[in-house]
Amino acid sequence: MGDKLVPFKKQGSTDPELNELLHALRRTQSEIGQAYNHFNFASDPDLVEACIYEITSLQCRYNYLLRCIKERQSCAAMRILPGCEL
Repeated sequence: MGDKLVPFKKQGSTDPELNELLHALRRTQSEIGQAYNHFNFASDPDLVEACIYEITSLQCRYNYLLRCIKERQSCAAMRILPGCEL
């Protein structure tokens, strides 16, 4: 679970669904940072465990959103290439 979160460039898009996915990804990045902050200051074993579950859950959501964005962007790229059909 040592995946590093890499900031991404803000890209303007006319696709509202892609924009929403990008917004959700940024929001999830922020939530992961907050969860790590809570983890760093948790001292009770139950709180530590809860923080670990929260971080794991957020990382799964982040990975899902990232896959959706990549898929959406590749579909958009395929549409602009001449002779390509979906």
